[in-house]
Amino acid sequence: MTQMSADLAKLLGAASRDLADDSVDRAALPPGPLGDQLARTLGERNGFFAFESALLLRPLGSSLRTAALGLTTWNAADTWKTTYHGRSFGDVTFFAEDLFGGQFGITSDAIVSLNPEVGELEHFAGSIDEWATRILDDYDVLTGYPLAHEWQRLHGPLAPGTRLVPRQPFTVGGEFEVANLVAVAEVKAMRIYGGIATTLAGVPDGSEVTFRIENSGAGSDAHRGEG
Repeated sequence: MTQMSADLAKLLGAASRDLADDSVDRAALPPGPLGDQLARTLGERNGFFAFESALLLRPLGSSLRTAALGLTTWNAADTWKTTYHGRSFGDVTFFAEDLFGGQFGITSDAIVSLNPEVGELEHFAGSIDEWATRILDDYDVLTGYPLAHEWQRLHGPLAPGTRLVPRQPFTVGGEFEVANLVAVAEVKAMRIYGGIATTLAGVPDGSEVTFRIENSGAGSDAHRGEG
């Protein structure tokens, strides 16, 4: 197994303790070099939070020490992926995410990022080491750290298993500011995003669409208006 890069070691050094106690089952991860790299990383730190919970790398196993879901459950089709109607993420293993639920995943040959509001994948890195380097080089933007810090200064610690979702989605003009953010359970958040992405995919260019996500205690709901 190749040696860990200095940047990946630095990222792990700034991260929380392991989020699961299990030893890592390589067979539960995708085949190929990127699966090997993910297994190596999880072997060093089986899941973690970093940058004041803005970045989450999901753990693998059953003995979780967090309310955040593990990799296997998170990537099950019926957890949230099926809400993205007309899009298939079956060949992507999402292993990490930013403050807002923006996903990082591995395919057979690349690490990709998912903009959850539109359901689009983009190439992000060629290896876990490169992923760590990019995160460290621009963590304010790529993890949402400044907003995580400010939101928690005002509202207290962000509970594990939740993400901050924009009340007015960023894609349709929502501001990157604390007043536009609400804490939502992680699965609920991705299902809301899936509904938004599906709606936007069916709206003709030039149409005016507004959404508003409200916290209702038991969960949050997306309300859509169109004109």
